[in-house]
Amino acid sequence: MHAQEHKLTEAIYKPSESGLGWPEAAVYARRSTEESKRDRENRERQIESTIKTQTQGCLALAKDQHYHVADDAIFQEHFTGMELWDRPVLSELRARIRAGKYKALICHSTDRLARHPIHLAITAEECERAGCELIFVTEPLDNSPEASLIRYIKGYAALIEREKFRERVKRQRVIPQ
Repeated sequence: MHAQEHKLTEAIYKPSESGLGWPEAAVYARRSTEESKRDRENRERQIESTIKTQTQGCLALAKDQHYHVADDAIFQEHFTGMELWDRPVLSELRARIRAGKYKALICHSTDRLARHPIHLAITAEECERAGCELIFVTEPLDNSPEASLIRYIKGYAALIEREKFRERVKRQRVIPQ
């Protein structure tokens, strides 16, 4: 985690102050490269705000569900959600999950973890095999077959939204938010 991101996280949540005996969890927040390029035009404050709000929501949920999140368990990156295999921060997180380091992975929403439904399913499967609960702040789902189908559909919807966004960028008619 970069020094700036570390200071930001300390201001919201001090892992050493709580969580004694609580299971370990990891937090993942992502900002896509296309979103970052667009926001650079609006200055970096908006980029930091998005990562900040995702992280804050994840840390609050971790605390509510009695998970401990160590400083080195907060993963933040600027990378496209369409990629799974070459995302350095997510790859490190997935390796730690496979090694059994965490009992939960907390993300803001499915599209922050992956924009491709198959990539979302792969990550969900890795979590399940490692005994790591996959939790989304905005989309509480269980691990039933029905919930897996819903996650797949949400991943597919994120894929379609990304393609629409790319088309708007090509036409240079991105609607400001």
